[in-house]
Amino acid sequence: MIRFPKFKISLQFCKVIPLIFLAVVSSAGSSYAKCREIVDTEGRRVVIPEKINKAVILSGTCIETIYILGALDRVAGISKSIVDSALCKFIPALKRIPVIAQSVRNINIERVLALKPDILVTIGPEHPLGMDRKTIKRLEEFGIPVVLLNLESLDENYYSIELMGKIFGNERRAAELINHMKGIIGGIQCKLKKIDDTRRIKALYISGAGPNYIAGGYWGKQDIRVLAGAHNVAEDIKLFMTTVSFEQISIWNPDVITISASAKYTAADVMNNPHLRHINAVGQKRVYKHPREIAGLFTPRVPLLLAWHTAKFYPELMIDWADITDKFFKKFYGVSYHDPKD
Repeated sequence: MIRFPKFKISLQFCKVIPLIFLAVVSSAGSSYAKCREIVDTEGRRVVIPEKINKAVILSGTCIETIYILGALDRVAGISKSIVDSALCKFIPALKRIPVIAQSVRNINIERVLALKPDILVTIGPEHPLGMDRKTIKRLEEFGIPVVLLNLESLDENYYSIELMGKIFGNERRAAELINHMKGIIGGIQCKLKKIDDTRRIKALYISGAGPNYIAGGYWGKQDIRVLAGAHNVAEDIKLFMTTVSFEQISIWNPDVITISASAKYTAADVMNNPHLRHINAVGQKRVYKHPREIAGLFTPRVPLLLAWHTAKFYPELMIDWADITDKFFKKFYGVSYHDPKD
């Protein structure tokens, strides 16, 4: 079982909930005769019903975990950003769940209240794209417990899966998923021991509307490039994503460029960009756009994205990321992997 020092999960009768809170909860339609306390990834203690029958999930980082746990039928509302992602390709049941928010930061509170959910799960305000504190406070004032998942590391990823297992009552399956993820990552890290510091490649990760919209060093040592054994050339820019000059990219001179699946351009567009023709990655034709079905930082699929990156960075390690991905999809989603495998 994963434990963070400041985290504690306990089951208890809610004898200390103020009467005014119980009145608000009753008006929201939830039953708190018996409940428990959980701690989310931001260290907040949240009181939730012992049995979750109806949940609103606005974070794509955990919706697939809930599916893997066999609890998707208890999700009453999701955000449009989840429906627009690649998840619907291998979890088509998502299309049947009502969309009650455009995104984490653009929700219709009245529609949420109308569903009378037992719980709402979203990304917290500590994340650059997370829900603002004012909205969280309003939801809680209406008696809706809000669980915040701000995943910035593999440990928090594992913890969130464990937490979903406890919330939805399937800890065994959650542990199975975590162990499988750790097995993939452990195998990759073992192979990366063959790459010493003198052989580490310099990598840049880009996205957005143009190739100078880059991922900075926000994730630190948990950055997907760093986990895959590369040096993040943008590590000193402590931002999630930002725009830099093409001159700066030339100064960094990355050996490999990887492109987010959500980017509105291709690897060929980058290699044909006149501002980038002198950098190593373009000269050596080492610019890659990762497949959409394995996109997702700190979701259950992060080992697959890690395997893909490591294979692109160090082809000599012979990491068969497509086979790893196909086995994962069959085991946890019940379908084969169909995106590009090169």
